[in-house]
Amino acid sequence: MNNLALTKKRIKKAERLHAAQLATFKKGVFTSYKPSVFEERQKQARDEVAAMDS
Repeated sequence: MNNLALTKKRIKKAERLHAAQLATFKKGVFTSYKPSVFEERQKQARDEVAAMDS
């Protein structure tokens, strides 16, 4: 396989990983990105939106 294509693929993967890691920071504090924590944050966001709508 072409080495240039593989290199580009690795660079894109590293950029996506870096972006995902930056997304896990919340108000300057690192938050865990375990699925259970993610689901908890989703539930909390839904509750906040529901409270705003009421």
